[in-house]
Amino acid sequence: MTNETEQSEASAIWAAVGNIKDPCLIGPEGGEPNHGTKHFRAGAKVYVIDAFWGTLDSVTVIGQHRKSRRFMCITVRAKHIENLRVKLVYSPTVRRLAEEHFGGRPLPTQEDAERLCGVTNWPD
Repeated sequence: MTNETEQSEASAIWAAVGNIKDPCLIGPEGGEPNHGTKHFRAGAKVYVIDAFWGTLDSVTVIGQHRKSRRFMCITVRAKHIENLRVKLVYSPTVRRLAEEHFGGRPLPTQEDAERLCGVTNWPD
């Protein structure tokens, strides 16, 4: 039993997990309220795997597309994400997309996910 647990944890990755806000203000100067973003429904669970650390304006997320329901890796505005928490992700699809994104670089660790969640200047 211990071997199975170690194997499943070895295939899991750490990520900051959040939800898409409802409403999202899309457009210049706040724009108009929208239920979610172009690619994600309001309330959709997204896995934040990377960020643009200079401004933290945008983050790279993995989540299910609002229409096709297929997982996709895309960059979204950080202000559209709420309720960040650190979780261990077991989904093989999320792991594959994260590996494609990082291209041979190490996958995020628990410290990386905690750093993403603990950023004090997360855009509102």
